[in-house]
Amino acid sequence: MKKILALALALMMIFALCACGDSGSSSAPASSGDKVIKIGVFEPTSGQNAAGGKKEVLGIEYAHSLYPTVDINGETYSIELVYADNASDAAKAPTAAQLLISQKVSVVLGTYGSGCAIAAGDLFAEAKIPAIGTSCTNPQVTIGNDYYFRIAYIDPFQGAVMASYALKQGCQNCVVIVEAGDDYSAGFGNYFSEAMIAGGAACSTVTFQTGETDFSTIMANIKSEGYDGIFAPVSIETAPLIINQAREAGVDCQIMAGDTWDDISIAERAGANANGVFFSCFFDSTDASNAAGVEFSKGFTEWVAADSARVENNGGTAEAISSVTPCGYDAYMAAYYAIQAAQSTDGAAIRDALAGLKVEGLVTGDLQFDENGDAIKNYVAIKTFQDGQIVFSDAYQG
Repeated sequence: MKKILALALALMMIFALCACGDSGSSSAPASSGDKVIKIGVFEPTSGQNAAGGKKEVLGIEYAHSLYPTVDINGETYSIELVYADNASDAAKAPTAAQLLISQKVSVVLGTYGSGCAIAAGDLFAEAKIPAIGTSCTNPQVTIGNDYYFRIAYIDPFQGAVMASYALKQGCQNCVVIVEAGDDYSAGFGNYFSEAMIAGGAACSTVTFQTGETDFSTIMANIKSEGYDGIFAPVSIETAPLIINQAREAGVDCQIMAGDTWDDISIAERAGANANGVFFSCFFDSTDASNAAGVEFSKGFTEWVAADSARVENNGGTAEAISSVTPCGYDAYMAAYYAIQAAQSTDGAAIRDALAGLKVEGLVTGDLQFDENGDAIKNYVAIKTFQDGQIVFSDAYQG
């Protein structure tokens, strides 16, 4: 009886391992002899940044649905997406990176969250696998790493634009609220503060711990100090807590943030308290002058609407498009064009192709990387919440 039970358990484990083997790919298993090139998806699908990570994954998957194969040296290769959840945690990111490396991916896409990108960057470089950052905006992601590139603009640029906009709104005495130990939050907050001070305003900084939900003490201090602006470069999960608790405490000053706040769930959870809050972002789906953006918006919303799981991962709607989604799309397209240019599945060859890549008409603009691997950008959209919706407010064009 024990032998029979042991055999049954062994068979169950084999079946479970076989089932898990397909879960890392969005493609059907390749038949024997098929040519396959693997692209790693290094994104948070759990943890506090999961909402943003899932939206970037949707952009990647939509691009993959349009371009599922690539020709290399006269042969057609199926592109297989291999997933690794970095769990929104810099301490767990290296394990996720090692999983992708062990799966022999040729290039990696992601991630949402600079801390996870920084934590995994050296591993990708050592394995000679190029990574293409999506919305990770901290400069440290690419500095000193020849194998990390980035689609989004970087925080010194974004911080200066937001400070300039804050000054135009009359903010002269701001407080920055940052999450302790988070590279994105601390870095972006610092660049905003430096730009405000350079512009002649005062700017202070307060910190909170990861997972903190009670901001009553911070709000009481903000109210007593009489600040006329709050800048909070924090996660989607934390944003409505700060907005609601500020307004409930009688803090009525201007609230501002960066790219992470371009998410409809914040407007829904904060309700009327979010009205007038503004934030920077990478993309505006209502910009009719962006032909690639118009085409993307139409195709993407139809693609999302066709599948209930996609709708759920898009925040429960098929219509809203977070600006991090086209960052995922453009990262996939950058990998696609680099593979074409390299005519190789070798990571080092794809890395060299990325360094010299020039692509016109992507969703977030023409693409070319500078000497650090950062996309050369000169556009920032500024949006606001209004009656549960996200509305375009202004734009910076350098």
